[in-house]
Amino acid sequence: MQQQKKTQPPAVLNRTRSLGKQSQQKPQQQQQQQQQPKQGFTQMPSQKLTNIKTVDPFSDKSKQKTNSFAYVYNAGGIPCRVNHGCNTMKLQWNQGVEISHLPYDPLMVTCFEGLIEEAHPYCFIATNAIKDMLNEQNAQEKVIPILPKVVWPLRTALSSQNDKVFMSSLEILKLLSNTIGSHLNSHLKNLLVPLSKRMDKKNQKEVIQDVLRQIQENGGPDTLKLIKAAIPTYTNM
Repeated sequence: MQQQKKTQPPAVLNRTRSLGKQSQQKPQQQQQQQQQPKQGFTQMPSQKLTNIKTVDPFSDKSKQKTNSFAYVYNAGGIPCRVNHGCNTMKLQWNQGVEISHLPYDPLMVTCFEGLIEEAHPYCFIATNAIKDMLNEQNAQEKVIPILPKVVWPLRTALSSQNDKVFMSSLEILKLLSNTIGSHLNSHLKNLLVPLSKRMDKKNQKEVIQDVLRQIQENGGPDTLKLIKAAIPTYTNM
């Protein structure tokens, strides 16, 4: 006679299957726990003290836009560098470079495009290179022909949400007005729009008012109407 196979009750079978599944899940759970990052400090406390945004010298330069100020500077298109002193930094032009002989177009135009840069040293170089070129004796006759090319990047920088970029650009606007005087009037409408949006900030309002007074003085009697049209709260007192 054939021996009958012993069959286990359904309850025992179900329990055996569930134990088999649990044994398979345990290695998977352990592997997932090992992959999960440990909770805790993600950075050293000293990293909080680093407020200056700098450029990684080992970064891939191919990621930079070919028309950006950073790309032009790294390619040697801006003939100057930063001279780091003991307490201060200053811009140093390359040996043999005379600012009066520099082609303001495209050099100054490129520097105005660099005003939007936030990372060091690009922001420092762009701002100070413009200052040196605007302070040159014959700057007015060189700047007026390229004024339409520098107004739009200046407006872009003035529209930046970065306070440091805005304040540097505001300083350049004041110096530009001192250099070309009333020639700036035809472009004031575009430049005053971003200033009007900053007038409600107490820590910047007085600085903006000072720049506007300087623009009014340099621009002549018609300038007040232009300023009041864009910024009704402006007062020259």
